[in-house]
Amino acid sequence: MNRSTSSPPLFKRVYLLGTGLIGGSLALDLKDSGLVETVVGSDSLPERSESALSIGILDEIQPMVPEVVRRCDLVILAVPVLNLREILSTGFEKDTLVTDAGSVKGDAVSGYREAVAAGRGYRYVPGHPIAGDEKSGPEAARRGLFVGARVILTPVDASRQDVSDVSALWEGVGGRIKIMDPDEHDEVFAWVSHMPHMAAYAIIDSVLARDPDLVDLSGGGLRDYTRIAASNPRMWADIAVANREKLLIAARGLGDSLNKIISALEEGDHDRLESAFQRIASVRRSLK
Repeated sequence: MNRSTSSPPLFKRVYLLGTGLIGGSLALDLKDSGLVETVVGSDSLPERSESALSIGILDEIQPMVPEVVRRCDLVILAVPVLNLREILSTGFEKDTLVTDAGSVKGDAVSGYREAVAAGRGYRYVPGHPIAGDEKSGPEAARRGLFVGARVILTPVDASRQDVSDVSALWEGVGGRIKIMDPDEHDEVFAWVSHMPHMAAYAIIDSVLARDPDLVDLSGGGLRDYTRIAASNPRMWADIAVANREKLLIAARGLGDSLNKIISALEEGDHDRLESAFQRIASVRRSLK
């Protein structure tokens, strides 16, 4: 991840909006690797901005206003997805290069297109790093978070140079780039990320509905599988709403699979259960 000390930074001055786990970790690695010289920015909560400054995520706390953004080579938006669309639809000056870290791309791209239609277009390369955990806030930021992580870019109108520069930014902190269509991205991640989070919330909720005291008796299985249920509630409510159409399809698919198990249980069909479990277990074991 370290660049030659003689190499100029990819971006001299970057504006970061959102200093939590993803934005904060990215800022730390970008500065450590020499890809970025200075990170200015802010968070929705003033205390988070101050914490980010003390940790070294931010070099300066500055509001995201035109006179500040104009002096930056790149804007990184690491905010909840519903806020992301609102910010993108408001627009930036036409020469501003903007990327983001949101996990729903169709909604973000729609915000960008609203800005373009209103004559407030800018340079935009949507991004989504597949990294993180249930922790949040500037204190959760850590170096090396993106090493080996897949980073999805979903460019729509961006130039080759802008896509190349944003790709280089993520590759410089250890990411592995994959280009996808925004709609394809949202369909895929409704199944492999968003729906599993909903399932984790539903499992804990079902146990609580039976008896809250049962949670204290749970073993490693429940705790490991439902770890993601401790994730930021607002963030995941935002994601669920922003990708609701595709998430509904995935959630119904989960329901269909659960109903197959329920049917086999009702019939006491051991062979059907074992066969299904073997097939699923072999796929899970093949995952790296």
